[in-house]
Amino acid sequence: MVCAMLARLGEVFSRWAERWVPDPFVLALVLTLVTLVGGFALSGSIAVVLQGWYAGFSSTPLLAFALQMCLILVTGQALASSPPVQRVVRAVARVPKRTPEAAGLVALIACLTGLIQWGLGAVVAAFVVREIAHSAAEDGRPMDIPVLGAAAYAGLAVWHGGLSGSAPLKAAESAQFTQGTTQAIPVSETLFSSLNLVVSGGLLILLPLMCFALAPKAALVPEVAPERAVPSQRGQRSILGLVVGGAAVLLVGYGWFQGEVAFDLNSVNLFFLALALAAHGSIRSFLDSVSDGARGAGAIIVQFPLYFGILGVMQASGMIERLSSAMASIASSSTFPLLTFMTAGLVNFFVPSGGGQWALQSDVLLNTAAALELDSARTVMAFAYGDQWTNLLQPFWALPLLAITGLKARQIAGYTAILAIGMGLYVGLVLLLFG
Repeated sequence: MVCAMLARLGEVFSRWAERWVPDPFVLALVLTLVTLVGGFALSGSIAVVLQGWYAGFSSTPLLAFALQMCLILVTGQALASSPPVQRVVRAVARVPKRTPEAAGLVALIACLTGLIQWGLGAVVAAFVVREIAHSAAEDGRPMDIPVLGAAAYAGLAVWHGGLSGSAPLKAAESAQFTQGTTQAIPVSETLFSSLNLVVSGGLLILLPLMCFALAPKAALVPEVAPERAVPSQRGQRSILGLVVGGAAVLLVGYGWFQGEVAFDLNSVNLFFLALALAAHGSIRSFLDSVSDGARGAGAIIVQFPLYFGILGVMQASGMIERLSSAMASIASSSTFPLLTFMTAGLVNFFVPSGGGQWALQSDVLLNTAAALELDSARTVMAFAYGDQWTNLLQPFWALPLLAITGLKARQIAGYTAILAIGMGLYVGLVLLLFG
């Protein structure tokens, strides 16, 4: 009964999204225009809006953060396209024979890999979807590929509670990113907390089950897309890449274990870059894979400055401060985590950059948490959950997935909207109970 209702609701939302959801770049331009108008309405000054827009667009810390994010994506795709991972992908893709089972499996893979590294989660499940489509087409089996694409995007709904979560890692990196507190917040209190175990562990079960239930009853036999050369098929194996990559993996892992290397975005990027190099073995294969990943990240790279400009306008005009202050004025010790979750989700829709968003919102959020005598680490995680929640409504990070699967944002948006509703209800309830 529940499955039939969700499947019907998913079909309704999907038809609506097919008609009305714009291309991600068009959405970025529309949000820029809306923010510029809103910023002028709040500040009453064109100069303030333009200065804020340019300051955000050209911000050196934000551009450095964009490079960190692109490295996560590129190294994640390089690892995902390595021979060992591709062998697993092809084996897994042959298992499901019907859309519901395929959707649940793809979502589980997306969530597991997204918790390990969001760039890995963004592309591994997409490769699985592509292989499932090829397998179904060759066998003449019906398979609904758009719902599988939505399931593959589920990894971006759990990533901020995983090992590459930018706000917890930035909070652990330096007190500079924990305004409102006097010291950095260790990951033992954020990513490895009991709260995150309940939230991320629960989503690891909830999202695959929802994807299973969302699968429509009617499906068509997918068309076979042209096979693309896989980087693992190019180049001869190189002992140099294996030795250097393997040594770097061991050194970073040892540094983490001994506490001599900070568990932050930079060390995570180094670890996965080295792991991808070692997994490929061939230096040529690794470089070709990186090039493929960079092409997939191209649309993201050009949109990053637009969203940073939006962030600059929101900061200069006082939008974020007013939103956070309004939230703080009505918050109580029991409702503050939930309100943090909701406001982070709202801001993320306009600025899909967890680390950059945290740098601006952290001041008000952590000071309010301190005034209410609440745990700062839980505030960081409530923010992280809100940031990842509305990724399901904001197609910015779906661009690599769409490039791999050949889908369009509007084809998956209806299904991801249903996932966002279920996720919002679950996380909101947990935050109220843990608050």
